[in-house]
Amino acid sequence: MTFFACAGSAFAQDASGTRATGGLSDEGNTIIVTARRRDETLQDVPQTVNAVSSEVIQKLRINNASDIATIVPGLSIEGSSSGSGGFGSSTGIRGVPTFLNSNASPIVQFYLNDATTGNSPEVTQALFDIGQIEVLKGPQGTLRGRSAPSGAITITTKRPDLDEVGGFLNMSGTDKSNINVQGAVGVPLIPGVLALRVAGAIDHNDGNGVTSANASLEPYVRSEAVRGTLLFQPSSDFTATVMYQRLWRKTRSFTQLVGPGNGINGPVIAAGDRRGITTGANEGSAKTDFVVGQIDWHFAGQKLTYVGSYRKGEASGRSPQDVANVLPGIEYYQFTDTPTEAFSHELRLSSEERIAGIFDYTVGGFYNKETAQPTVSGVAQFLTGAFGRPGAPVVQQPLDRYTLRTSITIDPVSIEKSAFGTITAHITDSTEFSAGGRFIEFKRRDRYTLGLVGGFNALNNPTGGFIPCAGLGAISPQLAGTVASPVYTGVCDLPIASQTLQNVDRRSKFTPFVYNVSLSQKITPDFMVYGTIGSAFRSAGPQIGITSLTTCCTQLGGPNLGTIDDLIFHGQEKSKTYELGFKSTFFDRRVRLNVAIFKQDFDNYFFLTQSTRYLSVTTSLAAANVSSSEFTADADAKVKGIDVEAGFQITKNWSLDLGFSWSKARLDNALIPCNDGNFDGVVDNIVPTTQAFINAGVLVARCRSSESIARTPQWNLTAQSEYSAPISEKTDAFIRGNFVYYPDNPNSSQGFVIDKYSLLNLFAGVRSADGAWEASIFANNVLNTQQVLSINPVAPVSSGNVATTFGRPASGYQQIGYTPRREFGLLVRYAFGSR
Repeated sequence: MTFFACAGSAFAQDASGTRATGGLSDEGNTIIVTARRRDETLQDVPQTVNAVSSEVIQKLRINNASDIATIVPGLSIEGSSSGSGGFGSSTGIRGVPTFLNSNASPIVQFYLNDATTGNSPEVTQALFDIGQIEVLKGPQGTLRGRSAPSGAITITTKRPDLDEVGGFLNMSGTDKSNINVQGAVGVPLIPGVLALRVAGAIDHNDGNGVTSANASLEPYVRSEAVRGTLLFQPSSDFTATVMYQRLWRKTRSFTQLVGPGNGINGPVIAAGDRRGITTGANEGSAKTDFVVGQIDWHFAGQKLTYVGSYRKGEASGRSPQDVANVLPGIEYYQFTDTPTEAFSHELRLSSEERIAGIFDYTVGGFYNKETAQPTVSGVAQFLTGAFGRPGAPVVQQPLDRYTLRTSITIDPVSIEKSAFGTITAHITDSTEFSAGGRFIEFKRRDRYTLGLVGGFNALNNPTGGFIPCAGLGAISPQLAGTVASPVYTGVCDLPIASQTLQNVDRRSKFTPFVYNVSLSQKITPDFMVYGTIGSAFRSAGPQIGITSLTTCCTQLGGPNLGTIDDLIFHGQEKSKTYELGFKSTFFDRRVRLNVAIFKQDFDNYFFLTQSTRYLSVTTSLAAANVSSSEFTADADAKVKGIDVEAGFQITKNWSLDLGFSWSKARLDNALIPCNDGNFDGVVDNIVPTTQAFINAGVLVARCRSSESIARTPQWNLTAQSEYSAPISEKTDAFIRGNFVYYPDNPNSSQGFVIDKYSLLNLFAGVRSADGAWEASIFANNVLNTQQVLSINPVAPVSSGNVATTFGRPASGYQQIGYTPRREFGLLVRYAFGSR
């Protein structure tokens, strides 16, 4: 958080190696940010910015992107304990989330060394050797990269030192098998001209620690990364850097459940048990290569900058589909494979000296292309013979020959070209007006194919074998093409041909113009008021994972049940944001108070519903089943709220930082998919049958709603504090803490209110006065808070028709999210030379 970053810097060493006198009154402790593409003090930026310094990142053991949410109020990142539970959500600011399942461009755009990182923070899941992180709240897009409605998170890695060798080594471990090792070394290759810095990280842990009651497999998360950065500066006017980073990640996890079960599939499970029931685990692996190059040329008071990037990723996974454990000891899976590739170019020209002593400007162009080829394969239906001879199903590993599988292929390509510019007029020494705009030409092509991979239906030979299977067509045309089963004697296999159920090739083109206008006035040198208006644009590709016909069912000879096509394919989203605020410092800059109020209106916000029942149809209505999914709906929404941050340098050795964020983000009387079992337009707990959907003439029920679009509570409070004291001429002792409070949360799960809770992390140890080394013990969730964060109201049901085959009920459990475990650890850090 902003003030804590500043306060943390107050304890840094000055050039002589003696202790800094501390306090924000030191000019050397002023935080410099690049929120507006130029170096300026944080308090001079007329927008809400949270800057997290390298020192704070190390002090609070921020090892991945989700950890940032523990120190920045109003921010939620997938994997963080922000109250969302992680059901499909990714990054959100001010109560407005991105949902990965929606396949939309992000609400909050991540940047690594000024280059966009794609639709999710996967390349930032291992944070190491970081210089600074800036969280920019409010619409972004007129100054950098891509349009983002709610904010941007810029992550800058450390550059090599051209003159001095240096580096560091961090090692930490906990009693929960969490091991993290980070290190870096920088070497001048040609002193003053060329230098190289190599950094790496290893982070191995057991994730959320959830195991399965029906499997002996242990969960894990293994992330490993390496980065090399080359800096070339032949003169003070020219600088070039190239960064290459590779990230590997492998995971194994189980879905956490709570409930009594159905008496067959598992034991009674309480939330604190951290258990699931599947025989198999969710397993995934990913590899991402990321290259970023930047060139800066200073001339005649101007700066010309080029930033280019190339990113290639490969991700695969498998997830168990017998989620109700109908087949004890046996598992079948859905498989996904997602190769991605992207590259971007940005060229911009900006002023370093004011034109006519008044104007600063930035103009430029941006190009970005992203491609992916995700494929999904899963069970559509188990045919007769999958579980033994016809008429006598047995619990066994289902046979592939008698399994009908779905195959989904999506081939999205998006290309963005844009031109942008911003001009700032320093009307007086205390008055500033800024206006910027970006014209975007965005094209995307989405090819979507849903098919069935054929199999065989096993049938007892109706003639008792007197007529071979191949000749049964003479008896009945429906038996034409049968062949003798290679698995069961006296059984004929009727082939079910592969077929394409849906083949869509959609092309979209959008040409939005986004803008940002701000006016700021310094009432005094330490008190500034400001107002901003900004707009933003997003697009979304087809939703991944719906293995059903989206328009049904006249093509199958059945009734017209309408379509869910609008829940799969989407257009564009637009938004407008208004913000008023002030930034102030008091008592010789030892106290800081920043406040901003905001309002945001969305047209066609890409909203992910709670888990909703719908009629899933593949081969026929006779084989249809009631399934559930989180759908993406285009819905108007309204957001309003307030951000507050206050910091206190109580003494030169004691700092306290507080942050508060409140937002109310709701749909605007939108028509969305809902759980409405009697189809009267009102949400209820009735579980509809297949026939109920057919009688209602719909594939999914829809209700008018003004529910929250957030999964997080309406507000949260963060606090960080550190106290240090010298214990010798060269050694300090310290204690520091990080506290987050969440109130009751009615937004996370439909029909449930999540109780209020808090999380406290503590660190205590000793360090050298010059900051070269530190040894500390720490405790995460030291109060051992155990709280359910989210509940899926729809009980898990195994995919395919396995439940009806064996006549076994639904699982009897519900899926939940849960707070992290308490863990104790040891941290050792050592740095040398230029750090």
